Amino acid sequence: MESVDDLIRKIQPYFSELSVGDLMSSPVVTVREDQRINEAKELLRTRRISGLPVIDDGGRLKGIISIEDIIHALENNMLNSNVSEIMTKNVVCLTKDEKIMDAFKKFEMYGYGRFPVVDENKNVIGIVTKYDLMIALLAKLSVLYVHDARREQFVGVEIYRSIPKNVKIVREEFEFQIDYKDISMAGTGASELKKFLISKNFPPKFVKRVAIATYEAETNVVIHSNSTGRIKAYIEPEFVEVRVNDNGKGIENIDLAMKEGFSTAPDYVREYGFGAGMGLANMKRCADRMVILSSKGNGVFVEMHFWRHEDEN
Repeated sequence: MESVDDLIRKIQPYFSELSVGDLMSSPVVTVREDQRINEAKELLRTRRISGLPVIDDGGRLKGIISIEDIIHALENNMLNSNVSEIMTKNVVCLTKDEKIMDAFKKFEMYGYGRFPVVDENKNVIGIVTKYDLMIALLAKLSVLYVHDARREQFVGVEIYRSIPKNVKIVREEFEFQIDYKDISMAGTGASELKKFLISKNFPPKFVKRVAIATYEAETNVVIHSNSTGRIKAYIEPEFVEVRVNDNGKGIENIDLAMKEGFSTAPDYVREYGFGAGMGLANMKRCADRMVILSSKGNGVFVEMHFWRHEDEN
């Protein structure tokens, strides 16, 4: 599978009009230079991020602190020291008016995972990661569909669950092979996943959402791909990621396929009660984030993310 860098490199020239301000995350989780390193460590842990801009009392950028710096502090028994003692002081920054292509060149040149975005007074106004860069480009290509309220609630949190993985997390897994040859078996994988999630004590409302979306994705493989496929799920206490892929005919026009009621299912499939043209729309409606990667003749890859909502507990 291609790396994030490879993917961005291939498609970013087509979107030269995008600027850093169009994709940066703001406001930003920061730490003051006079705070203790232990406080920065807790921020990194609780927010699940790997770096923090360091600011002064006026909000001006003074440095950046990373997990590597925290490890160094642990090794040298410095957790009660000020952040200013271990932070990187010569920070490479972006401005909101810089073009996306310039940002990508800096990612390539320096190898960093993120860049603070500052204004003319060096005040931190945002942050850009490779993840943000990829999301912006894919969104422009109309292959990413997001309605992720949780990211909005935790502004500044970098969620490294993308394609491909930037962070390896040990999680329980579920896997099911889809047989496209027997249409009467469509939905078997979704049913097995439902049983699996129930056995892991996920609440019924949450499980229902995951099962519906997975059923629609599985059915699409059976109806449209003319190929075997696979369902794979990864679970954590508050989160489930489901991937469904096949090596079949692919989707020629994702925008059109996303429209409710649009269907290319043949008549014999409709006789079984499938092919109403609501599959992708229902998947998008149920998932908190959905990514579709496909092209004609190259199969379909669907990744869906589900978070437990308060009303589902």
